[in-house]
Amino acid sequence: MGDYFIMMPGDTQEEAKLDTNHLGTASFDVFWAGTGLKILMKMVEEHPEMLSQVTIKTDKNESISVTEFLDRINKLQVRIN
Repeated sequence: MGDYFIMMPGDTQEEAKLDTNHLGTASFDVFWAGTGLKILMKMVEEHPEMLSQVTIKTDKNESISVTEFLDRINKLQVRIN
């Protein structure tokens, strides 16, 4: 549970808190998607070679891979506002 943020090389902790970096919030079996998830999905479709450069940060300052992030939200209902 918690918030997830997409980070590119050179991004700072302050940039992580921007709406464009916010992937979403996991809460009560639902993943409430943010703007960052749309950006990540566009990257998957149009620039998959860039995925190896992406790091996902949690609100607990944990760094995980895109694969680990997707594994964590896999069983959640994804809702986009």
